[in-house]
Amino acid sequence: MDGPAEWGPYAIALYVGVRDGAVDRTVAFDLACAVLDYFPLNEAARELAQASVADGDEPRLTEAARRFLADQGFEPDFELEPGLLTALERAMDVVNADMRATGLPGTGRLVVPDWSQNAFVVTWSGNYGSTSGIFPSDGGDPVTALAAVADHAQDALMETLWAPWPVCPAHQLGVHARVHAGDAVWWCNGAGGHVVTPVGQWGK
Repeated sequence: MDGPAEWGPYAIALYVGVRDGAVDRTVAFDLACAVLDYFPLNEAARELAQASVADGDEPRLTEAARRFLADQGFEPDFELEPGLLTALERAMDVVNADMRATGLPGTGRLVVPDWSQNAFVVTWSGNYGSTSGIFPSDGGDPVTALAAVADHAQDALMETLWAPWPVCPAHQLGVHARVHAGDAVWWCNGAGGHVVTPVGQWGK
């Protein structure tokens, strides 16, 4: 490996090994050494290199690989972990319920365009939002997934309706999706801030 630009396929192979419980020692050693060439004080890379030559200690190797990937900020995409997209699609169904409850068609959908690794909400009119999309990692937690999809759906609907959506019935202000007290909610900033309703329960 001549440089960081070539680390990607090795990192993917290392991730697959951790996921499947069979880390390739050669891949682990080569990637760790490549990183150490550039960052000789990187403790995660050093531990991975040492663990990769400690024959028979598979738990140590797996944990070192997991720590190394976290240290490098590696996150799987939807191709590596299709379940992340499935989780976001479930969240889209919940947000669509709120669209229908407010008189909209409720036919928002998620797409992963070929120009991005992120997912985007597209409305019935074909409009995207103006954000950078929903990261695959957002699908790793149901509450985070729901808040992220609601937030991006709201942005896409703004592009479609040219008006805020949804609107707090009490204050007539556009509300925002956020995580509050462990739930994904629609939050209004009126009267010092308050929860209007959990996402997916508009009007209930």
